[in-house]
Amino acid sequence: MLTRIWVFIGLVCLTIPGAVAAAAENDSILQRDHAWARFDKGSWRKVRIVTQNFDEQGNPTDSSITDNKTTVEEVTPERVTLKVEVTVEVAGKRFPSKPQIIKQGYAGETVGQTVSVKSLEPETVTIGGEQVRCQTQQVEILGGVTREVSLISFASNHFPAILKRKSTMRDAAGTKTMQEATAEVKAVGILRRVLNERVPRDAYLVRQEQRNDHGVTLTWSWHVPDVPGEIVDQYSKKVDTEGRVVRRTTLKLVGYGIRGADPEDVYPDLRRRRARRSRRRDDR
Repeated sequence: MLTRIWVFIGLVCLTIPGAVAAAAENDSILQRDHAWARFDKGSWRKVRIVTQNFDEQGNPTDSSITDNKTTVEEVTPERVTLKVEVTVEVAGKRFPSKPQIIKQGYAGETVGQTVSVKSLEPETVTIGGEQVRCQTQQVEILGGVTREVSLISFASNHFPAILKRKSTMRDAAGTKTMQEATAEVKAVGILRRVLNERVPRDAYLVRQEQRNDHGVTLTWSWHVPDVPGEIVDQYSKKVDTEGRVVRRTTLKLVGYGIRGADPEDVYPDLRRRRARRSRRRDDR
């Protein structure tokens, strides 16, 4: 699953007043774009994850089904707190685990880690033939056994705002690369049906590629902003260093609930898109 792609925020370690003001504005934008933080306490999402593993000859070896329910426990200006309940089904037997409480800052940092931010030169990102001028920041997360540096491209007036992230995770000393990951928005303004709802929702498509010593994992995910956690469908494939498929994983939304938040107030563009679509239908 995608866990740290859209959870970053520009915490300030600069001393230039103009840069501080710009970063403060970005804080609001990036917290708004967080897949969980824009929903009130008690909002939840439940997904089902099916995983199948393969041997070196490409034969399936084992599979599992995981039910994952995530609930918003608290949202503050600094972090979001989530309760995660997981039940794994293997060979027809279900194994529930003890609920976990996860506290995470908007840069993806956990308790005890520090975040520093540096503004870089703007860049242009192309999505479906549209060129979008983006601000770029370097975000560094330090603490524990890892050091993660991400290059983030975002446009405050775009939907969604965060369009690209390239991350490198190294050991604490910075001598060994543990993982490299790139996530990019590939399509926006698409329609995706959610569960058995009659009217499709506005969605966007994200491609993520993760590389480490064991191989490459490619993931495609469909995000619906007015569903807590956003991801309603996801498909991933992992290949080893020889190019052999070793794992396939799918994720499907099975239920969700919203407490208090109106996503159209968070994303006014959603209201405009729906109004335009309604006018087009009336014109037919």
